[in-house]
Amino acid sequence: MIKIAFDIDGVVLRSIEVILGHINRSTGKSLRPDDLLAWDLEPLGLTVDTLRDSVNHMYDQNFIEPYDGAEVVLSEIHEYTKAPLLFITGRHDPSTARKQLESLNWPAGIPEMIVTGGDRDKRLYLNETGANFIIEDDELHLRDYLATGVGVGLMVQPWNRNCQAPVTCRFDRWHDIRDWYLEGVCGRNS
Repeated sequence: MIKIAFDIDGVVLRSIEVILGHINRSTGKSLRPDDLLAWDLEPLGLTVDTLRDSVNHMYDQNFIEPYDGAEVVLSEIHEYTKAPLLFITGRHDPSTARKQLESLNWPAGIPEMIVTGGDRDKRLYLNETGANFIIEDDELHLRDYLATGVGVGLMVQPWNRNCQAPVTCRFDRWHDIRDWYLEGVCGRNS
């Protein structure tokens, strides 16, 4: 059986919008997600302090807007599997992500969840949790996951649109994940 892990920032939460909004207010720039060619923001010519302050600002938020359909699809997966949802984040402190996930408008109440992580390379956490599939937007370690036998679903975003990694599947929106998981992987008809 497939045990799926979900990245959080750029997959569930619109974290980049919060980061770029803070950068724009701090610097007078007008950066948008469509301006990004990679998840790394250093090529934008920003100072380390500006980047750190903007990321910390994002971590401090109680609520970050989710991508359309995220809560509904995750709730359906939770209901189908009767298992905790597994989230693996690259944040050094996963508790900031848990707080933001718990603040979402879950259709049937906050689902049971496991939130772990602390590094952009999630192989250790995938191994520790027994996850054999991850939905990710950061292309940095996709080939590493695939090399260890972990399937990869790429949530297509502006910053990974040119990703050349031979991922297992590509998703443009949460409804695509729903169709793939509930109808394809699990064989359940809607």
